[in-house]
Amino acid sequence: MKVKIHTSTYIVLLFSFLSGYFEYMYLLLLTIFIHESGHYFFSSLVGFKYKEIIIYPFGGLTLYNEDLNVSANKELFSLLGGITFQLLFYFLMKNLFINSYITLHVFNIIKKINYLLLSFNFLPILPLDGGKLLNIVLDKIFSYKLANIISIIISIVFIIIFTILNKSYLSIILTIFLIKSIYKEYKLINYKYNKFILERYINNYKFNKIKIINNINKLKRDNTHIINNVFERDYLNKLFDRKV
Repeated sequence: MKVKIHTSTYIVLLFSFLSGYFEYMYLLLLTIFIHESGHYFFSSLVGFKYKEIIIYPFGGLTLYNEDLNVSANKELFSLLGGITFQLLFYFLMKNLFINSYITLHVFNIIKKINYLLLSFNFLPILPLDGGKLLNIVLDKIFSYKLANIISIIISIVFIIIFTILNKSYLSIILTIFLIKSIYKEYKLINYKYNKFILERYINNYKFNKIKIINNINKLKRDNTHIINNVFERDYLNKLFDRKV
């Protein structure tokens, strides 16, 4: 497992040590690491190609070298690994507290951290788990490109709501991070869709579901298509100037 500690995390750790909040910060980072380990473990069960885990002072990211056409159900399974490990860790700490292995002070910190992380991480904002979950659900309803666009719009709406309701310094930092992430997603919409199509051309996926569409921009995840009465394979061969 390759784990990368972001530079900002070291800076926050230093300030937390100087200000007397090191214990809180240590337990926060431990919980974040356990959460991301859950993503890593669950993703390994479905054969995802793992890249690295990045630990930020307010959360983490587990990165993969996977195709955009990877099964939505596999991605959902991997996504649920984070909250599963985090809740298991919480109940373990609760059991240790009940049996007097950790103090009430430590358990209260862990309980607060778990509440805050779960509340924040499951907001429907990309790249948070809630945003990814939203995108997976939308992928099952809409075309791949439209699902991404709707996810970005909903993310922007909830960033605005989050900013209005939270005005602390930490919230401002989180808002800046989320805005940068959403802007990056917006800039990559066309690139990701072109990659999504190219993967289907190169790998010639076989999906059980067949969907009839009239536009290449309506390709849907986990589906094989008939585009303007032409089978997807033939359509892509023609699109990329390759003879069948």
